[in-house]
Amino acid sequence: MISRLRLKIIIVITIILTLAVFGIMISINMVEKASNRTQIEARIQRIASLDGFLPTDYQNYNPLDDDQSGFSDCFSIQIDYLYQIRKIVLTRDITVDQNDMIEYANQALASGSSFGEMGHYAFYIQPKYYGSVIVFMDIHSYQQAQKNLLFTTSLIGLLTIILFFFLTVALAFWLVKPVKISFENQKRFVSNASHELKTPLAVISANVDVLENETGENKWLQYIRTETVRMNELVNELLCLARLEDKSGHPLMISEFNLSDVFLQTTLPFESKVFEMGKTLDVDAQPDLMYRGDESMIKHIITILLDNAVKYSDKNGTISAALYLHNNKKIIEVYNTGEGVPKDKLQKIFERFYRQDEARNSKNGGYGLGLAIAKTGVEAMGGKITATGEYGKWIKFTVVL
Repeated sequence: MISRLRLKIIIVITIILTLAVFGIMISINMVEKASNRTQIEARIQRIASLDGFLPTDYQNYNPLDDDQSGFSDCFSIQIDYLYQIRKIVLTRDITVDQNDMIEYANQALASGSSFGEMGHYAFYIQPKYYGSVIVFMDIHSYQQAQKNLLFTTSLIGLLTIILFFFLTVALAFWLVKPVKISFENQKRFVSNASHELKTPLAVISANVDVLENETGENKWLQYIRTETVRMNELVNELLCLARLEDKSGHPLMISEFNLSDVFLQTTLPFESKVFEMGKTLDVDAQPDLMYRGDESMIKHIITILLDNAVKYSDKNGTISAALYLHNNKKIIEVYNTGEGVPKDKLQKIFERFYRQDEARNSKNGGYGLGLAIAKTGVEAMGGKITATGEYGKWIKFTVVL
């Protein structure tokens, strides 16, 4: 539980910081692109206002010392109202030949836009008394600067995310530490209290036997015996859960065994109980499936799931238990018809002491620990348990080993 909580904190904080970094990075690039576009548009419009010629004071107009910046690599084409070329103005000796210039002009006119980009050139079309002038400016330097900015911000963003990730990991350990201490204290209390309760329960049970021998059977002693048995079951479940969660102190007894035989040995004794209740039990096991794990824990898990199915199946309902191999994984499925569990609560049923219906659970003698024990036991062996179902009709538990 603590590990999952820590992982959730790391994931949530990392996602938030990643989105923030990407948002800042995208904003910087968009602002720079808009600024470049404004500069290009202003310079190319000034040339167009002079019929395609560079302004005579362009060196003073451009704050940069390099006179190739701003108005470099430009050419203009004047056309009349019949779309015939009146004049081609070259601002510098550029490598574009006249045929390419005419092709660029045709593409600019066909675009239907007065300003736009075409490869490494930006163009602007301005109406004139004689027709219009189309100005083309080489913007390769702007595009390269934009690419360099994108690379730089991406690199900085990536390094920032990596740094934030490691800081988040450290922060998650610090944030979870009080919860971990509290949870460890809670587990220790449950384990110690369970151990301490076993002695008085044993004394109560022994004294009930003595009183019954002296006074004979009566309903009051029977009430004490029944509640003592229930209390003893609860204590045993708490101890089992405490042992599973305390992996260092109570390791699993790992060995290789025939899972098919264990499955049948555990499920078949339920047949008589199910038959007496007027229900149906179907058992299907693929033979000779070997598994390396804790045999007693596997038996306990199957018992919990089957007992749960018997308790909560509907009258004259159907219960099925199956074992088979799928993709080199052993699958145990326990299904029963009945009320089931609402879809939004399917994951909650694995929480300790969770009870969907207090009255129904009390009537059936449940404590809300069985499925928590099953989940902890399955995960302790590296497996996974899930619940699926349709509320009001059926529910199925699937264990993947």
